Amino acid sequence: MIENSSKQALEEWVDKGELLLDMTKGKENYVFNFEGGAMSVPLLEIAKVEPQLERWQTKVIFSDGAELTVPTKGTNLDFIVEGIKLNPSGLNPLAALVNVWLPTYGRVKITVQGRHGENGTITHWCQDGKPRQAVPVLGLYADYENVVKLTFTSMDGKERGSTIIRIRTDALRIQDFPKWKQIKAQPQKMEPGVTLVNYPGQSEADVSIPYMIDNEGEIRWLLLFKASSQLQKLSFSIGLKRTKKGTFIAGDQSQPRIIEVDVFGNLLQQWDLKKLGYTFHHEITEAANGNFLVNVSKSSAKLNNGQPRINDYIIELDPLTGGLVREWDLADQLDTTRYLKPDANTPAEFGPSASNWAHNNAIGEIGNNLLTTLRYQGISSFDRSGNLRWIISPHKYWGLAYQSYLLKPIDESGNMINDPAVINGEARTSGFDWSWGPHSPVALAEDRILVFDNGYNRNWISNFAPGVMSYSRVVEYKIDLTKKTVQQIWSYGEEWGTQGFSQAVSGVQYLDKTGNVLFCPGMGVSTSIGSGGRVVEINPKTKEVVYELEIVVGSGFAFHRATRISLYPEYL
Repeated sequence: MIENSSKQALEEWVDKGELLLDMTKGKENYVFNFEGGAMSVPLLEIAKVEPQLERWQTKVIFSDGAELTVPTKGTNLDFIVEGIKLNPSGLNPLAALVNVWLPTYGRVKITVQGRHGENGTITHWCQDGKPRQAVPVLGLYADYENVVKLTFTSMDGKERGSTIIRIRTDALRIQDFPKWKQIKAQPQKMEPGVTLVNYPGQSEADVSIPYMIDNEGEIRWLLLFKASSQLQKLSFSIGLKRTKKGTFIAGDQSQPRIIEVDVFGNLLQQWDLKKLGYTFHHEITEAANGNFLVNVSKSSAKLNNGQPRINDYIIELDPLTGGLVREWDLADQLDTTRYLKPDANTPAEFGPSASNWAHNNAIGEIGNNLLTTLRYQGISSFDRSGNLRWIISPHKYWGLAYQSYLLKPIDESGNMINDPAVINGEARTSGFDWSWGPHSPVALAEDRILVFDNGYNRNWISNFAPGVMSYSRVVEYKIDLTKKTVQQIWSYGEEWGTQGFSQAVSGVQYLDKTGNVLFCPGMGVSTSIGSGGRVVEINPKTKEVVYELEIVVGSGFAFHRATRISLYPEYL
């Protein structure tokens, strides 16, 4: 009975995942010193103690013949690595899974050593606490013998020991892949993480290739969907967006559906949009309630002449059931006749039409309501019942029925603008301009938004007209619904001129940790190495550029969106 109680007491320490640090033998007792405290066992109750520190364990044999293996602080930890699988999905050649068997419960801290120093070092604490784990190693360099440190820690992160592994990767050989040049990086001032670039491929008929670049300009992650039988024709428009649970979602234009993949590119789930009567275009957003908000075209929506009506529906999809929660037809909210046919300077593919009168390119939430940008109509918000709340747009061509929704402009100094030319968008003034062909609205609060102002046909003048100096910018607006006003708080981008101008696509991102903003014109941007896109991180208070990356590709379409994210999702 006494022996069993001692064994049971020691087992309780073991079951808690406590590591034995050392053991001393006195005149009457053994004293077992664990990480969280000590316990004594009378000498008479133990027949033998066998330390096996090379395996991080101690075998205790009790007087009644019972045995107990106690995890113990040992020497070398190389034995915990049971196997290394590079590119386990076949889609991510810069990732690996390492199977480990730890001495007891605990976490693994992964450190991928930087190729050029500490700035490139990537560290992550895995969430799994079981002794046997498949440890995900992300952020490997291509064509390199990567040095990876695996540190065994307690559940609260206290380090116990470590081992080093080396993972050799091959060079990346991808036809027509973008090239880039890092112009500037100040890691101490930048938002931590990597830059996810959603490259659409050579065309919408090609497969999309998302990749991540670190703050030294090195590629550290990518997904080669061409190697997947299920995703080899994925055309994801805006690209991958991380969910609250750490996976990625995207819409597929080539095969109308929503897909969910993990960090290795494994397809986890898919939802058929065609079955529901829609095709995908542009954006999917995970709503606060966990449902998906999706920009779609409705297959049955037609004009009176029978031609299709496109890019003017939004749906809410329940990912648990795959069912349609609700549908919003933007034609019920806005004026489908308010558009100008392209002039002689603007190619038809860059202009609106009766079928593509709105070109809704983004969907998000602002408080409990929805926020959307429409290339040819501006920025609008509506409630979940579909009731229009406000419109930020040049007032020209809006009919009487929409006047009460049009917000009146205020400049950065707080002055109301009364000039009809500015109000109608025929001119701009210091401290205020409308957004032209906007993309990527970001709700900072219920009364403040960021948006990418593409500068599409700014002031109603074609970007293709002779002598036009086009530019894009990021702009913050403040909305006062009581006074029906919109104030421009600040903007950035005009100083770049054509070197920051993207007539279509592109995005902005507010960076939570630093308060910086990412300004990302993604197509046709003039750079020092060719035509493509630019990723610029700025401090909005000082306008200091703390990061700049140029990306070019043969098509000139570098990315639809680029965002700063952590390499590892929190759940891993």
